[in-house]
Amino acid sequence: MADKRFSRLDELGAPNSYVTPPTEQDLAYTAYFREVCKRYNIDFAAADADEREFVMRMADKGFFPKRA
Repeated sequence: MADKRFSRLDELGAPNSYVTPPTEQDLAYTAYFREVCKRYNIDFAAADADEREFVMRMADKGFFPKRA
């Protein structure tokens, strides 16, 4: 069912456009980002600049491991 719903979007985004489907890492980061927003009780859409910066930093810090 979902494949049929999104097949038209695939046609619009392929083959010579700038739209690409999200990767597994993109989807995982989005899910983690939402968890971070919930953890700190921040509505990203209504947040001020400081709150947005804080949530983005915390999500990046927790999702992407430090490289040696």
